[in-house]
Amino acid sequence: MIMTLVTGGIDCTRSMWDSDTSKWRRVWRTTWVARAALLSCTPMSDFVLDRVLYEDPRAKTANLLGTCTTNDVPERALLLLEKTHYTSTFLSSLQLSTTFPRRETIGRNDIYTWMFGWDRDGHDAPTKMTLICPATDDLIAKYSAPHRRMMIETPHMYQTVTRPWIESLPASKTTWVQNILQGISETESVLYSDPDPKTGFVILPDMKWDRRTLSSLYLMAIVRDNSLVTLRDLTKQHVPLLRKIQQAGQKVAHEVYGLSESTDSTSPLRCFVHYMPTYFHLHVHMLSANFVSHPGSLVGQAHLLDDVIDVLELGVDFRQRTLSYALAEGHALLRRWQEEGYA
Repeated sequence: MIMTLVTGGIDCTRSMWDSDTSKWRRVWRTTWVARAALLSCTPMSDFVLDRVLYEDPRAKTANLLGTCTTNDVPERALLLLEKTHYTSTFLSSLQLSTTFPRRETIGRNDIYTWMFGWDRDGHDAPTKMTLICPATDDLIAKYSAPHRRMMIETPHMYQTVTRPWIESLPASKTTWVQNILQGISETESVLYSDPDPKTGFVILPDMKWDRRTLSSLYLMAIVRDNSLVTLRDLTKQHVPLLRKIQQAGQKVAHEVYGLSESTDSTSPLRCFVHYMPTYFHLHVHMLSANFVSHPGSLVGQAHLLDDVIDVLELGVDFRQRTLSYALAEGHALLRRWQEEGYA
């Protein structure tokens, strides 16, 4: 754990911009006095929490506001926490049974198992783990450190290369999705279910969410219509479905998790569709609006649901649009593009 403690320097910083040279020097000395006082402050014993200012579950950081007493004088203090990364020694010697003697399985579906694991010290903050077995070549490539290319997919390239490639994928790649829709797996996780085969969907927590930290709330809506595979399959007739998903997600976020209630012009959620998606059955990602560090919300993959609805209502046909997205070197679709002379 890396900790940075800042104390006694807020007012000094504001004064440093005075143009008078004598004031500058005086403030410079005051700032260093504050830094000297910091060295005498024991963070874990003297820091008293007031409130959490900000937390980023993905970056494993938190910014805390509190007080730190130096020379019997309480001062406002910031404590910045950052969990350090696993060491190479830890990773090279990792064995589930010995490294994490206490484990709690939180979900299973097809080849995926999700669990919490506590180390020998049994700290309150466990390691969240996803076990994928058997792991296909595509999954190995997905979770490797990638070099990416931005692909510019024209309607012709979609029709002649991308769509045939998607249609060639075995149905087993989305077995876990069908397990959810058919009530075989993760039934206890489903927060909302509309059974209509054409306009229905389910909403459940995404398994990448720790189900604890509201600032990183991550829900997933999966449509029941198997003919809807990607963003390009959506037309104006699907706008009511998308609006239902949006409204249901906002309702769940408010009633189940206590996020702020939506209005006509505001929402506690950031909802988007991926293109290119990682699996080929239409789904909508719904994240807390405060979750700004999630890599899936990047330009070049995420299309805001409000924007999708808006362009569909204008009569735009996504099958006739050029769409750009990032692919990792070694991705099966990129190889197909290369075989066809496009990359």
